[in-house]
Amino acid sequence: MNSRPLNPHEAGNLACLNQAGKVSALLFLTGTGLGKGILDATEPMRRLLLDAGVHDYAAQPQGDEHKRMLEGQVHTDEGAVAIAVSLYRPRAKKGDPRIWFARFRAYVQPDDVCAVFIHAGKINVLNLTRSSLVLQIRNSPNAPLAKFFTALANAANFFAEELLGKLRRIAAGGPIEAVCEGSTAVGRSVEAALGIAINSSRDPDYHGIEIKSARVGGRSSDNRTTLFACVPDWRLSRCKSSTEILNEFGYQRGEDFKLYCTVSARIPNSQGLVFEFEDARRWLLENCKIEPEREVAVWRLETLENSLAAKHRETFWIKAKPQRRGNRELFQLIEVTHTRNPNIPQLERMLRDGMVTMDHLIKRKPSGAGAEKGPLFKIQRDQIPELFLGEPKQYAFR
Repeated sequence: MNSRPLNPHEAGNLACLNQAGKVSALLFLTGTGLGKGILDATEPMRRLLLDAGVHDYAAQPQGDEHKRMLEGQVHTDEGAVAIAVSLYRPRAKKGDPRIWFARFRAYVQPDDVCAVFIHAGKINVLNLTRSSLVLQIRNSPNAPLAKFFTALANAANFFAEELLGKLRRIAAGGPIEAVCEGSTAVGRSVEAALGIAINSSRDPDYHGIEIKSARVGGRSSDNRTTLFACVPDWRLSRCKSSTEILNEFGYQRGEDFKLYCTVSARIPNSQGLVFEFEDARRWLLENCKIEPEREVAVWRLETLENSLAAKHRETFWIKAKPQRRGNRELFQLIEVTHTRNPNIPQLERMLRDGMVTMDHLIKRKPSGAGAEKGPLFKIQRDQIPELFLGEPKQYAFR
């Protein structure tokens, strides 16, 4: 995939797009691609279109007769211009996905970098190299380009400001009482105080904003917080279910037969489980290093990246201090960190460095099958800003 570092001008324009709440994929243009009228639909581009429900290249047959034409627009300094976008897979070269924008050469030059994003169901393009977006927002806020992206940013900020206001009022009212016990008590109690019904959905909690609450400063506090849950690709794994993993690596603890453990790429845990990588296929491997050494489970790194992108487009990371009043547990909200848009390429590095780990939480049910609450991929709390684009915003409540 062709790429290069962004210069300060390009990075500034991309920051404006991020502040508008838009996930984007970058196109690094070459003279060859522009000359042929052919651009590779890279993996980030394919994921962007798939996640937005715009197009699925995997379901598209090869050949020009299966080409799809969609509506799009290019954002110039004078305003948005409607264009047609073609999405196809040629019969040659294994059908590698392609994308092209009509009249594209009028708006770009070789070595330009463009950001592609989805708005109102259409494919949008902003030329980061040639756009004056930052200058317009600063000096000409009523210009068409500035007005468009400022409106997006205002809409993106509305629910975040609303949620922040609610959290401030909850914090000002003093400690909230726990609605249940255990590790999930703080999250469920905060959601109950916000009026969010408890459910099993993995979608973000508040108008597209994920809420992650954690205890701090108490004996039960943890220096990690959950990013997302993701099961292995059982088709690729030697173990074909959580039950098989439990049967092989579980232990008796009181009345329960379970496997509660953390897996890291740094060192094997007491069960011998450790993360390793198969770079050629971009697989994350869970292996056992106790003789006989063997593979346990496989995740595609692409699947983990997709899970991160879907779960944490925008997140409030809340810190709450636990208190005890007799037999009751209470939580005082003390701080929230607001992040937007995961820095997807950093996930693999943080897995390799052991900053992102995975917890098995498997317990045998009366039926004999294993029930797993995850696997839960977690991050060190002090590394949260490193995994997200832009400068995370922090708000102290007291």
